[in-house]
Amino acid sequence: MTIAEGRLLGDEESFARLGLDPVVRAPWEDGLRLKQPFKSGEWEWWYCDAHLDDGYFCVTSFHLEVDAQGNVTPFININIAKGSTIICDLKGLPVDAEAYSVSESECDVVFGNNLFRSLEGVKRYHVYVDPETTGGYGLDLRFDSTVPAFRPGTGRWEAGDRHFSWFCPVPGADVAGKLFIGGETIEVKGNGYHDHNWGNVPMDQILSDWLWGRGQVGDFTVVTASVRFHPDVGGAEAPLLYLTSGQEVLVDAYNDAVVCLEGVKIPQPVTGKKTSSDCIYIAQNDRLKASVRFDGQRTVIASFQWVNSSPDWETWYTRFPAKVTVDIERADGTRSSATDNGPLENMDFFGRRHSAD
Repeated sequence: MTIAEGRLLGDEESFARLGLDPVVRAPWEDGLRLKQPFKSGEWEWWYCDAHLDDGYFCVTSFHLEVDAQGNVTPFININIAKGSTIICDLKGLPVDAEAYSVSESECDVVFGNNLFRSLEGVKRYHVYVDPETTGGYGLDLRFDSTVPAFRPGTGRWEAGDRHFSWFCPVPGADVAGKLFIGGETIEVKGNGYHDHNWGNVPMDQILSDWLWGRGQVGDFTVVTASVRFHPDVGGAEAPLLYLTSGQEVLVDAYNDAVVCLEGVKIPQPVTGKKTSSDCIYIAQNDRLKASVRFDGQRTVIASFQWVNSSPDWETWYTRFPAKVTVDIERADGTRSSATDNGPLENMDFFGRRHSAD
């Protein structure tokens, strides 16, 4: 039996098949992408994070998962840290299955009193996590995008009829609002990010691991990823680099047009497996050569096991507070460089073998 090898789609036929415009990023792409009737193994989530001026970093995501009977389970994750101190790291916060709604035409995700909502296309968003439903931890943030929306090719990593898909409406944003921490309300502002993922099978069935990072670094906004397919579908690596200066897109590269090199690895705090905490992306076009380095500073600010379908392996997620450095050499010989903070994450679908018991 021939097994289809995994690849990140970017050809003209794939754009047409998926109903996507190669240039325009439309609001419906950030709406519900799963189609009813829902099928076992499907999933979808909307994610955002914010680096805030007073040292706080927060992440939240709104999830839908479909069980074997086709029933949908909605839940929320939220993580708040300050520097290297984890304040809360809450996973799988339940939502009444009768108290959720998701629009297909745009991002309008309502989970009870919690919401993840577009206020203007793919430019402005409001995200609210009610502290009354999380034991005192929450957020109320507005995201105003500062750069064009991004999709690497079609945004679809595909192996036959199985896929993992990604859309990034907000690669960078100005963020303002509030954090709720144990009964205290803290006014915050900083920079942020929002993306959207979905798929029709558990990720561990077609992916091996990924590195992902982002940052607002001086005048630059950067998003990177290196997604590796499962060995059973060829094991290919599909890296990407998106780099802007304000509204100007400097690099929009994926697959063979960009290289990702991994550096320092440290033991994952729970599994002990050597995990990349340092990487560099390199790309070149007719205007410039760019390199982007993420130095995770050998520090972990989030670590948890991710639910998967493998009978043999556990999936583990690790996040680092990285120093992000962008170096640009333009065709005319001028150079520019900047460094700032940003998240670096690793999702390892072969994190640790299940215990014998």
